Amino acid sequence: MYRTLLIGLTAASPILVMGVTRQSNLERRLVSLEEFTEHVPVRQDRELQSLTSRLEQLPEGHQVEALQTRVHSLEARLREARQALESQREALDEVSQIAHKVRRIDDLEEGMDSRWAGFVRALDATTTLVDETRAELGDVRSQLSDGGLDPTDSNGLWTATVGPTVQLRGTSTVGSGVLLQSRPSEENPAAYRTLMLTSWHVIRDIRADSQDRECPIPVIVRDLDGGKSTYTATVLDHNVELDAALLILDTCERFEVGAMLPTRARLASTEVFDDVVAVGCPLGNDPIPTQGHLTDLHHKVAEEGFWMISAPTYIGNSGGGIYGRDSHELLGIFSKIYTHGSIRPTVIPHMGLVTPLGAIYEWIDGSDVASILEGAGSAVITLR
Repeated sequence: MYRTLLIGLTAASPILVMGVTRQSNLERRLVSLEEFTEHVPVRQDRELQSLTSRLEQLPEGHQVEALQTRVHSLEARLREARQALESQREALDEVSQIAHKVRRIDDLEEGMDSRWAGFVRALDATTTLVDETRAELGDVRSQLSDGGLDPTDSNGLWTATVGPTVQLRGTSTVGSGVLLQSRPSEENPAAYRTLMLTSWHVIRDIRADSQDRECPIPVIVRDLDGGKSTYTATVLDHNVELDAALLILDTCERFEVGAMLPTRARLASTEVFDDVVAVGCPLGNDPIPTQGHLTDLHHKVAEEGFWMISAPTYIGNSGGGIYGRDSHELLGIFSKIYTHGSIRPTVIPHMGLVTPLGAIYEWIDGSDVASILEGAGSAVITLR
């Protein structure tokens, strides 16, 4: 057994080899000492018998003195044997501890190798996901040129859907938002107030980046000519279950574009297979529209109702708008995107979940900050 252990440790370290060799020698000596201690009583008896016979031949005074001398000698030899045996056992325990540490080091190295392999697999999965998403985004861009969404159509779908779409960006968070139509301020008709809808989780993640729960939200607005302006917005209210938030831009400027809001009756007439347009800022890009249709009006997530759409959506679309293809009206706010798998997650771009505008109306009407007014075939969110 010791020869096998010595061969296994030779490649590891000269010190460990010496330790194992020492262990083997010590164990052999230990066996010898144990055999010695076992035979000592027998030898003592023999020597004492010999002494007794010899002492019987000596004068009486010399018998006691010689016996005592011999007994003291035997006792001293026994103490030395016990001390040597104890020293050998201590040395053997030390070598055993070294061998135990070697086994622990081997176990740790094996665990680190396994964890490193897991990190490599996760990194490969993330790289693959990014490459696939970029490829899909390129396909969307190519489809736009054949999809009838003309950026030069200033009075049509582009203005009504892409124009109101803004980008919300934190340190490591990218999301979207929808500007509503600017309204004159009641206090100052020359000043305007512009509200915005988005997903609550986008606001939450931006605030987590800054570690400030009350920080203004950066908003990047893109005009029809491609120019960009940066503003901030203040959160007025939010609803965690709906994943919705209502904000107001921190400016008195009037914006030329703003989403048109339908009435509740119009929303109630929405059906599966209705054509829709999803607009957002996926992966931090400028607003990109994609087309599809409604596939489910009663999808449940944690007992909360969502719509499902087939229009391709990506990471960064959260908070963007879902519009009626023909009416150009805002129908909902994009909330979630399906992914499959945990180690190598795959984005399912045609299975996006939307917070329906009807649920947002109900939440806002029940809040203390705003209400929904309807008239002339459209709706308006007004501050209280």
